[in-house]
Amino acid sequence: MTTPFHIHGHRRMLREVALAADAFYKKAEELGQQAFASLGREKRSQITGLESLANSTQKTSDVFNYIKTRTARQKEWRKKDFGKDLLLYLETTLATERNNIVANLKAQKIELDAHQQKEVYLLLIRAFVAQLAAQYEFAAIANGEGETSKTKGAHQ
Repeated sequence: MTTPFHIHGHRRMLREVALAADAFYKKAEELGQQAFASLGREKRSQITGLESLANSTQKTSDVFNYIKTRTARQKEWRKKDFGKDLLLYLETTLATERNNIVANLKAQKIELDAHQQKEVYLLLIRAFVAQLAAQYEFAAIANGEGETSKTKGAHQ
């Protein structure tokens, strides 16, 4: 017999998502650096826009469409295949990770309905995009582009 989700399921679901987020740290680092190499500092608002959208939407398709639109309209998103690589990772690898989490919870006798499975997917996307944005910002600092021109002048 499976345990109703509302008893312990939500806490366990969040734990599974957190463990998965730790596991994809390296990929977020790689794509964050790729984002900086492709977009440079000038397109920072597009990364923060992606992060804001991921955190506010209730639909995975909103995130996917944002990436598709940016990739279609902005040559920088096509540079080094950044947009394509990001979309592929979110649509395939994170979908597989969602399925793994659902299976892990089912093995613990916690059944997720379709809405809860979508929530897992959104949480994974949010966690990944947050890590990607942090890695993008760190890459900017590492390349000396994270400081404003006023701050740079003060250090010289």
